[in-house]
Amino acid sequence: MPRTHLLLPVALVALAACGSDAADAPEAERPLSAIEAFANIPLPPNGVPAGSEGTGEALQLMVTSEFEADSVSAFYRGLLTEEPYHLINESRAGGTTTFYVESGDKRPMWVHVEPKADGGTMVRLVGAAVRTAADPAPTPAPSE
Repeated sequence: MPRTHLLLPVALVALAACGSDAADAPEAERPLSAIEAFANIPLPPNGVPAGSEGTGEALQLMVTSEFEADSVSAFYRGLLTEEPYHLINESRAGGTTTFYVESGDKRPMWVHVEPKADGGTMVRLVGAAVRTAADPAPTPAPSE
């Protein structure tokens, strides 16, 4: 299975194509950007963007793959043990495998790999902002 690794500039194009729900976000909270949520974004083999959801604290990217969940889990198991990642935990519940990883500057990331009923796999990548007590609160979204 080929290794696919998408860096942020390409991810931003993919996010735009996904139709992010930024317009539907509460007025008091600006959704986290991909740059704030992920140091880099590891896409599954033959990954196809399927959507995104976000808040001021976290961003979730949904990506599908034609490969079976066990193969995609094996791909992530190998990838997430290499720099810039640090695999902290792996768990399995039912058919879903979840990886908790820190990447780059200790940014938390969760990778959920689950089989789709019609074949293939859904991958949910969840990244969160790294904030310290000195960091300002998220900027409110502009009002219309």
